Amino acid sequence: MSAPATLPAPSKHTHDKSLLGLELLRFACAISVLLWHYNHFYVVGAAHQGFSVTAQPLYGLLKPFYEAGWLGVQVFWALSGFIFFWKYAQPVQRGEVSAWRFAVLRFSRLYPLHIATLLAVAAMAWWYRQQQGADYVYQFNDWAHFALQLLLASDWPGRSEWSFNGPIWSVSIEVLVYGLFFALCRLGLTRWWQVLGLIGLAGAVYASKRTEHPIVLCVFFFYLGALTHLAHEAVQRLGLGLQRALAVGAVALLAAGTAVTALGLLRPMFYTALLAPLAMLLLLRWVRPASPSVSGFIATLGNTTYASYLLHFPLQLLVANLSGGQPERLPLASPAWLLGYLGLTFGLAVLTYRGLEVPAQAVLRARLLRALARPSRPRG
Repeated sequence: MSAPATLPAPSKHTHDKSLLGLELLRFACAISVLLWHYNHFYVVGAAHQGFSVTAQPLYGLLKPFYEAGWLGVQVFWALSGFIFFWKYAQPVQRGEVSAWRFAVLRFSRLYPLHIATLLAVAAMAWWYRQQQGADYVYQFNDWAHFALQLLLASDWPGRSEWSFNGPIWSVSIEVLVYGLFFALCRLGLTRWWQVLGLIGLAGAVYASKRTEHPIVLCVFFFYLGALTHLAHEAVQRLGLGLQRALAVGAVALLAAGTAVTALGLLRPMFYTALLAPLAMLLLLRWVRPASPSVSGFIATLGNTTYASYLLHFPLQLLVANLSGGQPERLPLASPAWLLGYLGLTFGLAVLTYRGLEVPAQAVLRARLLRALARPSRPRG
């Protein structure tokens, strides 16, 4: 199974110290996904060669990520739900954010890097096919799937036909949930019991196995994040003593859930549904650095997550091409190789965020939102 996407969250929260804990969680999710996809280095065509899960570097330390790192996607979705409810729910409900403005803000955040990595992967996939006579990891690299990728709609059909820069699949699903979120906010469905109802409905559909379309889980976790935001606001209104007691309870519940999951008594997906809100609430309480440099560093880590998510597969494909499609030539069991992979990915992510994402976002927003700022001319 391929894994996740990203938390394409509004940029404003990176400057809010009270939300820096979420940046750390975003970064942890990105690490989780990169470790889950480390196995791609062992792939020739569509099949692994000489691969053993336990032989991956630092397996004893990183076992949960190697075996269930794909669940970082679900936490990404929950983080998006928290951020979107914090930033957009009430302004959208009051009509202060138009559908066009909302769409432009999302498009300018997601699309520039998506199109850049899509084109890079398409070129390198052709190169790999010339060498190996097959595609690398993701097999649906035809014109029809390229068209879906251009529309950021790669997984809308819900067939799990991953193509080109495969990890974008979760972003394509989240785009659908953005539309649902905007519509429901406009209808005024932002109260806690309404959010809880959406979570329950999505959970019931998932449990009944009536459909395997990933939008069901995306709705579940996105609105679980939204409920976490509402819970966080409610907790902030309580006395400090009660806040501390709730934090202790959250730690105890998280410890118990971790132990039960380690014993195999709780499915990892259900554990993630427990982990995501509790981790968000605890990190929001604990991560409040006084140092501006520490705050800036944490914000930078958070800003790398979207780029690292979309860059890591192109880097793996480039390595596969340069090695002639022979993973046995690479020191894949070496911790140094693993650290180099992670360091290079996040280093490039920082440069990409500053050199591509931010400038492209500014240009697109200036041009696409200009019409909204123009006063209408009287007719006649």
